[in-house]
Parts: sequence; structure tokens; C-alpha cells
Amino acid sequence: MTSPRQFSYAAGVLFVAAGAACWSLGGALVRLSDGIDVWQIIFYRSITVLVCMSVWLGLRFGAGLFTRMREAGFNAVIAGIAIGTAGLSFVASLFYTTVAESIFMVGITPFLSAVLGLWILRERIPPITWVAMAVALAGMGLIFYGNRGGGAITGTMLAIYSAFCFSCYAVLLRWGQKTEMSVALIWNAIYLILFSGAVLLFPWGFNANSGVSAFAIGWWNLFITILMGAVQLTLGLILFTIGSRSVPAAQLALIALTEPVLSPLWAWLVSGELPPIWTFIGGAVIVGAIVIQALFASRDRRHARRQASLQRRGEPAFDHS
Repeated sequence: MTSPRQFSYAAGVLFVAAGAACWSLGGALVRLSDGIDVWQIIFYRSITVLVCMSVWLGLRFGAGLFTRMREAGFNAVIAGIAIGTAGLSFVASLFYTTVAESIFMVGITPFLSAVLGLWILRERIPPITWVAMAVALAGMGLIFYGNRGGGAITGTMLAIYSAFCFSCYAVLLRWGQKTEMSVALIWNAIYLILFSGAVLLFPWGFNANSGVSAFAIGWWNLFITILMGAVQLTLGLILFTIGSRSVPAAQLALIALTEPVLSPLWAWLVSGELPPIWTFIGGAVIVGAIVIQALFASRDRRHARRQASLQRRGEPAFDHS
């Protein structure tokens, strides 16, 4: 089995941040849609993800795609379901509580990822990462303070469950880093197509309309959902998956907080929704935490490489300066 290419830590950080930036387009794209519900969006964007991922992986691996899927195994299936459930749970939480409170709960994701990564992967969590996660959580708190309002325990618990599922996804990517974990996105798309399709087709009570007519959304909405599936989800998840090969699980979730920072900006540019000043202050705190974490981690890695190089040459592995 040939391991997929692994980039440097710095490149991995950029890939993960770019993936999160793609995800942040979701709110703005939803604002551009016209009169469709969340299940219609999930159904059509998931079909787009399945088509895009099948084409991309098919071009990369050809007939070897099925071999890659078999090598990734059940781990990729669970990862696909985990990230799909994270998205579904977050959307469901919005029906019970405020957007601000749901987004705030995303701030616990790095902590959950750190605990799971330490427990399952035995990944040591550097002190600077713990500090950065605490600072990022404080930034999320500032965003929540500026948007404070009502909420219900059901919505809060759904948002926490969403954060847990995303943490599981991040850890599973690290667990299967020697396989082609991009195939998890195929399982993710299949899972969401079946789930949202069943919601639209049968009268479960989750949406106003059901039956075959519920699948009619119009050409403009079809264009928006295809854009969401191709750019926001497929490109975002591909970039995030590539970056996960060289970035520890806790840091993956930390860098992914770029998404709630950028989301208000895109919504403002598209629909004129101007968030409170606390959103920008909290966003600046989160970005600062991410930058500090990345700089310290890069410095530590350079120092470790220098020590290893000195030891190989038989020189003392301490700083001569």
C-alpha cells in the first residue's frame, strides 16, 4: 500500500485554513438561495459532492479507486458518517437556539479533539496548544456575548453533539492518515443523500412539504446548491483532508475555527448583514490564537529538526548561541 503524499507542517496548516475558509461560504450561499429548505440544500449539495469526489478520485486512481476505498476500510465509512452527522446536528440546533449560541459551541471542538487525540492516537498536546485553545474559546465567548439571547437546552446539546462528531472526524482522519481518507467524503455524500432524500420523500414532520414535489427547487437554487457542493464542501473537505496528514488532531480543530470567523464577513458582503462589533473582536482573538499556535509549532518543529541533524552529525544537540 502506497501512503498518500504528506506535506510539511506549514503547508498542512495552510491547507486546513483554506478548507475552513471554503466552509465559511455556507451562510452567504444560503442567503443567495430563494425559498428552499435545509433538507433540499443538503440533498442537492450532497449529490454534487458525490459527483465531484467520484470524478476527482476516479481521475487520480482510475480502476484503483475501489482498492483505495477497501484500504481505507470501515474507518473511512465512520469518518464520512461523523462529518455528515456534525453538519446535520449543527443545522438541527439552529431550530432550537440562536445562531450565536450554536457557533459558540464550536469553540469546544479543539478541546474534544485534544482529548480524543490524546486518548486514541496518543498525540501529546503541547502547552502552547492548550493556551491557544483557551484563547480561541474566549474569542468564541466574545462572539456569543455580542449576540446573546435566548436558547434552549435541546439546541445547545445538538450543537455540542455536532462539535463531538467533528472532533471524531478529525481524529479518524489522523488515525487513517496512511490510507486515502479522501474516500470518506464519498461515504459522507451517500449517507446524507439517503438521509435527506428520505426526509424529503416521506412525511416525517421535519419539513413542510414531502413527496416527489419536494425535490423541485428551480434552476437558480440548483446552481447555488451545486456551488455549495463543489466549492464549499468538496474543495473545503479535500483541502482539510490533505492538511490533516501533517497537522495533529487538536490543531486541526483549532485552525478550523477560521470558519465561524469568516462566515459573518461573507454574509455581510452578500446580504448586508452587519454583525455586532463583538463578532469582529472575538474573531480577531481567534485568528490571533491560531497564528500564535502555528508560529510556536513551526518553531518547535524547526528546533527538533535541528537537534536531530546535530545528533546525526555527532554534535551536541544544544544551542551554541
